[in-house]
Amino acid sequence: MKNFDWDKTWVGILLGILTPIIFYSLYYLLVNTTGLKKVNVSLCIAANLIPFYLYQRREKNNGLKGVLISTLIWAGVIAYLTFFSNYLRIG
Repeated sequence: MKNFDWDKTWVGILLGILTPIIFYSLYYLLVNTTGLKKVNVSLCIAANLIPFYLYQRREKNNGLKGVLISTLIWAGVIAYLTFFSNYLRIG
């Protein structure tokens, strides 16, 4: 891992996709909620700020681009599930 190049777009995309999944899993295990809620999933996407900030501080722009792309993908998925399906609707 010492010679691994973290400044790749696909690494940023992978980190950006896995970070919200890991945070939601931890949230689910700690709080033990019943079912998905829109607020919980949206807040877990905010966990992408951690790799985003780390890439920005180290000026690794390709990885930063990957995290941004995956955040936009997550935003699209959440918007679709919120507005076009009953899966994440509250109420």
